[in-house]
Amino acid sequence: MLAVKQKSVRVKELKNYGSSERPLYTIAVEKEITVSESPDTVHKIFTDSGLITRETIPFEVVSNFRGSADDKPFYSALIAHEGDTKRYEVMARDTGGFLRTSINYEPVVYPDELRLTHPAEFSRMNMEVEEWELHNYKHYFMTLIASKRYESFDLWVKSKREEGEDLDFTLIKAILAESELKEKKAPCSWYLKRLLVFDDFDLEEEVRRKISGKNRKSF
Repeated sequence: MLAVKQKSVRVKELKNYGSSERPLYTIAVEKEITVSESPDTVHKIFTDSGLITRETIPFEVVSNFRGSADDKPFYSALIAHEGDTKRYEVMARDTGGFLRTSINYEPVVYPDELRLTHPAEFSRMNMEVEEWELHNYKHYFMTLIASKRYESFDLWVKSKREEGEDLDFTLIKAILAESELKEKKAPCSWYLKRLLVFDDFDLEEEVRRKISGKNRKSF
């Protein structure tokens, strides 16, 4: 578990694009949490929580699932191993598909010598993660009709140092967004549950509280 030094959770968007009878909410939440542990330790904890897996960082062709809406990689990290530091990335390459129903993406790993090494294995291989980010964007299609439903998850983890401070801390920033929700609820619940790794801080409950406390006039 991670001890929280500072935290903030805010609702970036909460709008009903449907009607009062048939609501279709788009909800986006941003969180920033600082902890004393290193990005490498945070990486290990999120691997254990199930956030860093082949489900979030695929190594096989996937449909309607890429790093982000603006083509960020599934995963990117600065890693140190055996005295060498290098940039590791898992990109999503569009391989085509049926435009109205699905688009396929092939994960491509850089550098080439690490193409068979998944980030979930970094700890076992004594690779230290100095900073990292994870991006997942899933869009959904109805039969022959392009749907506007999507899930978007973005996470950044890196060391920071405040002015006048001698010790670094780690900033964990995440943005979770989901569309066409039929009720006001926490977006991206699968991801949110895998972020519950903080001592004395129930992130899921805090997100629910922020959403329920949003001014109704903004809907």
